[in-house]
Amino acid sequence: MGLVDRRKRRSARPDESAAEGSDIVRVFEARAVTVPAQIRGTILPVPAGETASTISIAHPQAGWHARCGLPDLSNVHLLERGFNWSTVAYVVFICLAAAAGFLLAVFAGRVTAAKDIEIGRLHEQAALARREQDRVEAEIAHARTSLEELRKENTELELAVEKERAARLRLEALASARHLTPGQKQTIESALARFRGQRFSMITYAGDPESFRFASDIKATLEAAGMSVSVAPALVFGKPQAGIALEVGAHRQQVATALAKAFVDAGVCTGPIVATEAEDADLLEITVGPKP
Repeated sequence: MGLVDRRKRRSARPDESAAEGSDIVRVFEARAVTVPAQIRGTILPVPAGETASTISIAHPQAGWHARCGLPDLSNVHLLERGFNWSTVAYVVFICLAAAAGFLLAVFAGRVTAAKDIEIGRLHEQAALARREQDRVEAEIAHARTSLEELRKENTELELAVEKERAARLRLEALASARHLTPGQKQTIESALARFRGQRFSMITYAGDPESFRFASDIKATLEAAGMSVSVAPALVFGKPQAGIALEVGAHRQQVATALAKAFVDAGVCTGPIVATEAEDADLLEITVGPKP
């Protein structure tokens, strides 16, 4: 309760307070206590249950002034004003704290909103990057599939080209294969007519179809001239000797000479025929090698 309320209560009892104050002053005067002029006629409060006669004031010591023994009430209004200003300051502090909290909440909300927007933007960018990655991977897979198809087509084309080249080589071999014409056959038959009944051995290379066909043509011509011809494949290590070669025993020299001359006269060979001497005196062997 403030000083104003107490003053109101005092003003509500002016007669009682005035009487009690007069009694206190009289007591002070009776005790030879100097009463300050400032409190003469001032109403002083008396505690409940006590009267002015029960109040005693000690005698003053040397140098003591009675005015200093009472409370100084001249600064009460300053205290009241300070209290009011402190209340105002407290209220202002509370308002500032509330405003700071509000501003902090607003700022935090804006920061959170900006953060959510940035996170959403990053998610969109990540989704776009994933879609772009999926598109690139799909294109790479398509390119790989196309490359595999191209490789397969290339392999098929290479096989086709190889087959075509092999067929062309066969056609060229057939077109340029050695063979005996009817005139050549007639020349050989006439040259060997007097050696009818002679026996010949013929060697061919199984790995060369052209020489095998040419040897078969020679065999048919010799058999038409009355000769006996046996054919056997040769096992050759390394490159075989091209053209026609003879292996002649000592007892077959005359027939071998006539046979070589008949081949040259018929144009079967363009040069001299190579002949070697055989250990078997009765052997006459014709070797038909690849085309020179």
